Amino acid sequence: MSTPQEREVNDKKVQFIISEAAGNDVDAIEYLALLAAWARITDDIYDEYENISRDNVLAAIEISFLRIPNNKFFKQHQEALGSQHISLWNAWEASNVLGNGDDTDKIYAHVLRDYINEILPVVACLTQGHSKMKEVNMMIRQLFKKELGD
Repeated sequence: MSTPQEREVNDKKVQFIISEAAGNDVDAIEYLALLAAWARITDDIYDEYENISRDNVLAAIEISFLRIPNNKFFKQHQEALGSQHISLWNAWEASNVLGNGDDTDKIYAHVLRDYINEILPVVACLTQGHSKMKEVNMMIRQLFKKELGD
C-alpha cells in the first residue's frame, strides 16, 4: 500500500502520461482520468485501505456503469477499448492472486499489477497515431518502473 507522498508522486506521473497519451482530445483525457480514478478506488477497496468510504465505492460504481460508458471517446472506440478493459481486469485479478505465491508468481504479479497502463499506448495510437503510441509505450516503462518487491 502506498504512502500519501508516494500517491502524490504517482498522481503527477498519471496526469503527465494522460496528457501525453490523449493529446488535445478532451474526451480521451476525461476517459483516462476516469479510468485512473476507478483503478485507484478499486485497488484501495481490495487492499482495505483505511480511507475508503461509501462515497468512494459509489464513485467507482458510477464511473463503471455511467461515466465511462457514456464518455464520447469510449463510445467512439468501444470495440478497441472494451477488450482492453477485459484484459486489464483479468491481469489485475491475477496479480492479486499471484502476489501470494512463490517467487516466480510474485514476479508475474509485479508485472501484471500495472497492466492497466497498457491502455495508454492504445489511446495514444487512437488520438495521435502509431509513432505517439511507441513514444508513450516507452514512457510508461520508465515512469512506472518499480523494483521487485515494491
